[in-house]
Amino acid sequence: MPEEHHLTARNLLEQMNRQFNECNALYHELAVHYGVSDTVFWLLYSLYNSSEPQTQNRLCMEWNLPKQTMNSAVASMVKQGLLELEPAPGRYSGKLLHLTPAGRELAAKTAKPVYSAEQAALEQLGMAEAEHFVRLGQEHLNAIRMEFNKILQ
Repeated sequence: MPEEHHLTARNLLEQMNRQFNECNALYHELAVHYGVSDTVFWLLYSLYNSSEPQTQNRLCMEWNLPKQTMNSAVASMVKQGLLELEPAPGRYSGKLLHLTPAGRELAAKTAKPVYSAEQAALEQLGMAEAEHFVRLGQEHLNAIRMEFNKILQ
């Protein structure tokens, strides 16, 4: 194989990082389009698509968001009448986040079309390819976590 066509590990890492960053930029562009912060967008997306109640702590862990960032977004959404907080059962369970009618309306205008677009993109790939992509992504995540843990020890 000619040298210019041979993908080295460095080339692959650069491509993977560019793809990851470009994907993040696409979601940021959508948040800007809808006039909300990235965190508010992900809150709307998560709550709109969730079949069970969510807490701030759980969403911080799932989306890898700093607690202060989440707290600021939640406070802003409560102030705007988009979100209500309810104490979760249990001593240290945090608060459950519920979209208000205005929040559900905003989520229907933001999260719903994005989710539909994501589904259409998956259908373009085909489910077998999409499942393969997810499996390889998880394998890579597991491997990189293991290697990074070596650095952190």
